[in-house]
Amino acid sequence: MKLLVGQLVITALIWMGMASFYNQMNELNTWIFYLVTSWMLLLLVLVIKEWFRLKKSTKEDNDINE
Repeated sequence: MKLLVGQLVITALIWMGMASFYNQMNELNTWIFYLVTSWMLLLLVLVIKEWFRLKKSTKEDNDINE
């Protein structure tokens, strides 16, 4: 989970830097921007999925112990 969150934070920082220069990008740079955006969205989905999985696992462990 820490690795996914770390990757998401670093990718978000890179994305924000790229977004600030979006108007100055040529076609190749725009495609790279779209690729980074897609990767960031994938990481976001994976982090949310992992968070729900851990939350469900913790709840099941608490139910077993009661």
